Amino acid sequence: MIKKIASLLLATVCGSQFTDAKAGEAAPQSTDHWVIYERVAPDGKPLVVVARNDSTASEEIQKAKRASVVICVTDPANVNEQGMPQGTDLLYPLDDKLNEAPALLAAGAVLVASVTGHGERRMFFVHRNELDFSPVLQSNQVQGFSCHGVELTDRQTFSQLITPTQVEIQLSGDREVIANLKKNNDDGLASRKTDFWFYGSNSALGVLVTELTSRGFSVDHWLSKPSGVVLSRQMPVDFATFSAITPVLVDATVRVGARYDGWETVVVRQGMSRR
Repeated sequence: MIKKIASLLLATVCGSQFTDAKAGEAAPQSTDHWVIYERVAPDGKPLVVVARNDSTASEEIQKAKRASVVICVTDPANVNEQGMPQGTDLLYPLDDKLNEAPALLAAGAVLVASVTGHGERRMFFVHRNELDFSPVLQSNQVQGFSCHGVELTDRQTFSQLITPTQVEIQLSGDREVIANLKKNNDDGLASRKTDFWFYGSNSALGVLVTELTSRGFSVDHWLSKPSGVVLSRQMPVDFATFSAITPVLVDATVRVGARYDGWETVVVRQGMSRR
């Protein structure tokens, strides 16, 4: 799933019975948790980051003595105006080969992130022992890309790049649900009732409700054990809409001391309408 969602994001940067869809409920393929988000490089070009965001990754990054990056560069003719290399899905089998390579396993290497932009895709690893990527890369060459590995020296910049913000984490979950809607022939553009789930103390939730009412939300129902509230809003559910509203929701919950737990809606297929 993570590779499919990553492909969807890269493609975006490059150029009936009704079914519930809830943020964060895309079926995982493993116990690893990955977050996909976009950053802006100093030159203004986009970078697409796919980073592990779980306790295992955090522990591995903290205790690893070394960090390295495998850099796969494509021909300038295969780079679009925003600096995005084309055909990066051809590199996915290389990810698998690197994860399974005996030399990397022996060094305790863990893939913790990939960053795409500036005509290349970079795969970041943390590891305990010195590591030479050359044998694996030479035996698994990818057409259209030239790959090499180097050890990282600037761990602080690396850590900042692969550490998502709370907004980026939530938007990554939004993107997964929207991708699942698209699989059900729903482009998200049709306005429909959408429910948002919040938890916290009654006083915090009261302040939150007052603030979000001015933004078109209304109380659908209150929750108990734990205390919470479900707010509803009539809206499209495409990514452009969530790019605008998700930062507002995350900021509001942080300020009042509540917790935002995602959203759910119904699938609206082409030719259908749903109030």
